[in-house]
Amino acid sequence: MAKKRINQKQGDPILRELVSIKKLLVALLYKMGAQQTEVATALEMDTADVSRMLPFRKIKPIIKN
Repeated sequence: MAKKRINQKQGDPILRELVSIKKLLVALLYKMGAQQTEVATALEMDTADVSRMLPFRKIKPIIKN
């Protein structure tokens, strides 16, 4: 059975804040040079889900790999 997605605009404000914090932390990891696959592994998510989380093409890493 597919997971039911919660509409963030209508959902719990605490959940919205937690999702925002998660996105900021993922963006920070990416800026520090972590690969999407590393982030996905740490979050126990699929790489495609991590990719959909943020516009990674618009975020420039500060550390070149």
